[in-house]
Amino acid sequence: MDSRSLSEQEKDIRDLLRRAERTPVKASALRRETLKKLIDLAHSPHSSLKIVAATNLKLFIKDFPDLEDDAINAVYDLCEDPVSNVRIKGYAAIVDVSREQNKWVKRNADVLVQLLQSDEPEEVTFVKRALTQHLDMDPVVTLGVLCDQIVPPEEPLDEEEQSIRDRLRSLVLAFLAGEAKRPLVERHANAAGTPAEQVLVSGLFKAITKLSPADVDTIVKDIIAALPSFRSYSARGKELLDVLLGQIRATLKTDLPAGEDNATLEGARSYLDLVSFVAVEKRLVHPSHVLRFYYASLTPKAVLGRLTEEDQVYVITEVARLVAACEESPKVPPTAPAADLGKAPGGVPSPADEAALRRQFPDVCAVLLESFSNLGLAELRPWNACLTLVQGIVRVSY
Repeated sequence: MDSRSLSEQEKDIRDLLRRAERTPVKASALRRETLKKLIDLAHSPHSSLKIVAATNLKLFIKDFPDLEDDAINAVYDLCEDPVSNVRIKGYAAIVDVSREQNKWVKRNADVLVQLLQSDEPEEVTFVKRALTQHLDMDPVVTLGVLCDQIVPPEEPLDEEEQSIRDRLRSLVLAFLAGEAKRPLVERHANAAGTPAEQVLVSGLFKAITKLSPADVDTIVKDIIAALPSFRSYSARGKELLDVLLGQIRATLKTDLPAGEDNATLEGARSYLDLVSFVAVEKRLVHPSHVLRFYYASLTPKAVLGRLTEEDQVYVITEVARLVAACEESPKVPPTAPAADLGKAPGGVPSPADEAALRRQFPDVCAVLLESFSNLGLAELRPWNACLTLVQGIVRVSY
């Protein structure tokens, strides 16, 4: 431990920094000595000297590869200092190091993600700012780190590890849905197919297949729906729908075991709500794609009749909403050139596809209206949905 007074140590390091900055040879012995001194000061008992280290390590770190690990570890130590002001300078030093050498972006972004767990709200603000700056430096790498934290690992975790992982996931999702949303929408994931957008979307799609319905709800409503690539009736919207329908099909196997009556849509309901959000509320995909799924999977009499009355009401109501949404959605004129049909997988259905759905509609309505009339409790009956279906039959008949 240095026995000199704090003022003497501060004067010496300022003099050393001044001489080192004037040295034209980047790899000089003086600059090397200065870097080693800064690394030592990161562990000083004096906060002011630690802050000197935090603000100046960036000036020398890339010139001495053999000292890089010691220097970056010194920065990480500053981020865990007992004094808040030192920790905050440490977060800024992480950004400085990444700016000096891009190879540190991935590791530093991962460290910043861990630091989101801080119990100090003010400090979390600085951590999030540092993460946003990493997004600006290298969006592909930083988004990869963030998505790695969202998607559960393949290997099993013990209870403590799982708890930490779950907490980090919620923090990362909140960051993406909050502070990161504007830079994502305006700069980094503002067009379909860019490297950063592909990393983010593929990571989120993978997460949808592995996370709880509550997390999936956050991903779809608060993150994905805000991305410009998920515009109305888009190819990306159709990709999202396909992922969600895959989850619905998987949960229906559990919800509707063979031979069991009075079954519920307990597992599928949250995903069914999300496909309605995607197709009806946000119009990210044409509602006819969802209607086709209902026709095939939930409206057949052998399926609908096995559901509880509450879930029968849900299916009737959702089909009516989808039918109404299809009527309100744009249509391709029957005389449109073939080249104009089906340009986007999530787009407007061709006249042939629309005609096929219309041909099925009366038979589907017959099943739904029979279910409606058989409901035991009159207050359960979705009268508005019934009216929509009857009006639909009238339209189809003309």
